[in-house]
Amino acid sequence: MTSRAALLSVLPLVKRGQAPFSAFEVLAVPMLGEREFFIRKAIGWGLREISKTDPGVVAAFLRAHRADVSGLTLREGAKYLPARDRRALLPVRNHAPQ
Repeated sequence: MTSRAALLSVLPLVKRGQAPFSAFEVLAVPMLGEREFFIRKAIGWGLREISKTDPGVVAAFLRAHRADVSGLTLREGAKYLPARDRRALLPVRNHAPQ
């Protein structure tokens, strides 16, 4: 089983509360530095899905690993967090008129 497959296989259990967040975390943390797009996307996607039922644990994870997560993982993971948490985690985008 690939790392991404392992990560995604535990996701439904964590989301339903049948497994602790640490089951996802123990698989995700070693992969945070991966350059592979689909691994970074899978971690972010997993965090996004878990945040729908437990936003606090996802916000805490992203804060703890802010220096290690890719922009893609961060954006996906923070997508459904409360606005206060999203603002604290995501970089400010300055869209100046050209």
